[in-house]
Amino acid sequence: MDLTGWLEFFTAGLATQMQETVDRGERVIKTDLLIQQHQFNDRQSIILRHLVDHASSAIRGLEELCPDVSRRTLQRDLRIMEEKGLVVRTGDTNQLVYRVSKEL
Repeated sequence: MDLTGWLEFFTAGLATQMQETVDRGERVIKTDLLIQQHQFNDRQSIILRHLVDHASSAIRGLEELCPDVSRRTLQRDLRIMEEKGLVVRTGDTNQLVYRVSKEL
């Protein structure tokens, strides 16, 4: 019984999963370093981690993430991150989406 095909399939899948784990670990470490470097508060850290994990979010998603924080405060936090080059805005007023910059 020849298992070569199955072993090749299994090891290719394993290699893919391992690379995804390495990439995720690098993103988490880089995000933590940026949070420390820019001295973000807990709320700003939550926002940045959420954007890194989900690639993008509308303000509504961030309001659900931080229900006790006003929309205006979230917008201020996002503007600070945008000024630091960590976040970019795309879309119009009602369709505004925040994304992590390509540098992350």
